[in-house]
Amino acid sequence: MSKHPDPLLEALNAGQSYTWTAPDGGYFASMRKAIKHGQTLTMSPVVDPGEVQVGDIVLVKWHKGHLFHMVGEIQADQFLIVNSLGKVNGWVSGADILGRVTKIVEPEPRPSVPVMLEQLEAAYHNLIEVEHASQADAHRLAGIVEDLRWYADRLGSERWDEMPRTNKWSFEQNLWKLTRQAKNASTPVPDRLQYFIDCGKGCVGLASELFALFEYGDLD
Repeated sequence: MSKHPDPLLEALNAGQSYTWTAPDGGYFASMRKAIKHGQTLTMSPVVDPGEVQVGDIVLVKWHKGHLFHMVGEIQADQFLIVNSLGKVNGWVSGADILGRVTKIVEPEPRPSVPVMLEQLEAAYHNLIEVEHASQADAHRLAGIVEDLRWYADRLGSERWDEMPRTNKWSFEQNLWKLTRQAKNASTPVPDRLQYFIDCGKGCVGLASELFALFEYGDLD
């Protein structure tokens, strides 16, 4: 069952449209091929199910909850609900479709991986100066960039934006999330330096996991 912000349901129930920006991470994981990080989506109430078309992203009543998925097929007043990864959920009636996405605004274009790594390195240098980082912490931040460059080379450009599993973000997506966090270093956390070190190390760990899945698959 997909998660959704409560204000979305409140707006649709009131007959109003709702606009939000898709965040990073696993949110809408099963819709990751249809929704990108940073896209701004507007969902409008469905008054006439006849307006719904195949391919529309919709919010539907599903058992005791709701699904934020897509319409894969239409037969009379029956709508086949699927996710963006090919999984078929089942049929619902038009009355079960609460809203559909009527507008998508694209996010800031994502740079290439080499450019992102340069931006990340520059952001870390700025953070080191602003926070008066110790030599050890500066070394840790530099090591993050070195490790990510190493994994980028090992993965190869053809796999930067590939997902080894449907529940894993790609190397490029993880790196873009980290780079934007570092560029926006005003994050209100108690120890910003340690926070960005931890985020960077986490991204390196994800890169290692992605490489292992591509190269070795499931070894259990």
